[in-house]
Amino acid sequence: MAAQNKRILVVDDDELLREFYTRVLTIQGYEPVCATNGDEALKILENAKEDFALIIMDLLMPVRTGWELVESMRTNPLWDRIPVLAITGLAGSFEEFEQIKRVCDAVLLKGDFELAKFNETVKRLVEEGRQTSDS
Repeated sequence: MAAQNKRILVVDDDELLREFYTRVLTIQGYEPVCATNGDEALKILENAKEDFALIIMDLLMPVRTGWELVESMRTNPLWDRIPVLAITGLAGSFEEFEQIKRVCDAVLLKGDFELAKFNETVKRLVEEGRQTSDS
């Protein structure tokens, strides 16, 4: 399913990061679509004519946070199957990091960002899709 789809939704309020992810994803053969906050992302999802293979998001954003976006996605059967990669600087403790891992399919910390790990994680999530307990 997901291996055929190359569209990736990038949701981050930081313009430089959106541009960076867009360049990297384009080089890897993906088709990035960008949103600056969770509300924009929901509008893009609602109006999408094609599914997204992956959503890459920051968790702390204005208007609607990444947490709120994931919560909205997980209650909609059309979006629940889209894997989510959180890239955040938020996890200050082991407990916070574990909470992020429970709601997202993968987590990368901004402070430990490695391009090779990013590319590997994106590829894995796009190829495997969302692994849920009932899949």
